[in-house]
Amino acid sequence: MSPKTEKLPEIIKLSQNENAFGASPMALKAIKANIDSVFRYPDVLHEELKMKLAYKNSVSPGNIVIAAGSIALMDMSIKAFVGFDENVVTPEVTFEGYKYMAKVNKRACKLSKLVNNAISLENVLATCDAKTKVVFIANPNNPTGTMITHDEMYKFMQSASSDTYIVSDEAYTEYVTDDGFPNSLEILNSFPNLIIFRTFSKIYGLAGLRIGYAIAQPDVISALRECWTPFSINNLSYVAAIAALDDAEYVEKCATVNAVERMILYNELMRIGFKVVEPKGNFIFVEFETPQEKNRICDMLIERGIFTRPLDHFGQDSALRISVGRPEENQRVIESLKQIRL
Repeated sequence: MSPKTEKLPEIIKLSQNENAFGASPMALKAIKANIDSVFRYPDVLHEELKMKLAYKNSVSPGNIVIAAGSIALMDMSIKAFVGFDENVVTPEVTFEGYKYMAKVNKRACKLSKLVNNAISLENVLATCDAKTKVVFIANPNNPTGTMITHDEMYKFMQSASSDTYIVSDEAYTEYVTDDGFPNSLEILNSFPNLIIFRTFSKIYGLAGLRIGYAIAQPDVISALRECWTPFSINNLSYVAAIAALDDAEYVEKCATVNAVERMILYNELMRIGFKVVEPKGNFIFVEFETPQEKNRICDMLIERGIFTRPLDHFGQDSALRISVGRPEENQRVIESLKQIRL
């Protein structure tokens, strides 16, 4: 007789803030319809996508540059605006890409302190100096999930040097339901040193296709394009992004479900006894007393088939980030954490 084998739990991946519902049906249909075109070189001008994004955001196509995701936009921003003897500033616990791309480009990166797990714009300003040329601000902040308001951002832009480019990375903007979230396009009208990052990787579900865009004043866009890699957007990414913009019903559905589910997760984790930060995006920040406790919880979740994100590389070795999944996945997270806490 063969020995009994224990059935492994179904894997739940909640480690990279992906849209748990996947790409929109319209985007998938566009990919399938264009699958035979992959032998063709992609369009380097991106006119149709820029026109659609310009209409969506009430700007002109000259205010937009398309790139292979936000990492590519970070790279372009640093190359375009930061000299080798100059620096980048970003908060100490935030998306690791900012620090990483500064390192790749051999530019100094200075880190500002958070206050109560939130970005302190006052501390960001205090960290800047005469050689600071780009400031990266994730809003909502990844991984803590906190949000900078419109008034806070406007006052910050008033105080920041006009010689420093301020990047507002709004990867999770479609998930935000708080009325205080900045109208960055309105702020851009007053401050030509503002650059807004947006992405198709999150709510649009196209993370694997690598496509995003920046909105800025035309002269800033021109400078960014000088550092852009031609042919970096492939044909399937391009048609998928165009189709995804038409699927407003799908985006609204994903945002609505996420808003409900993130509060269920937030409230239940607090009820169980975890220290969590009220979320504004599609993920929950869970802080522990020690790195050892964080590692223990992370490992026990893995044993149950649930993958979350340790935040050591983000600058916080005593916390986990848990992406908001489908309702049934979130319930499994809650039940697993209840068992672990017993």
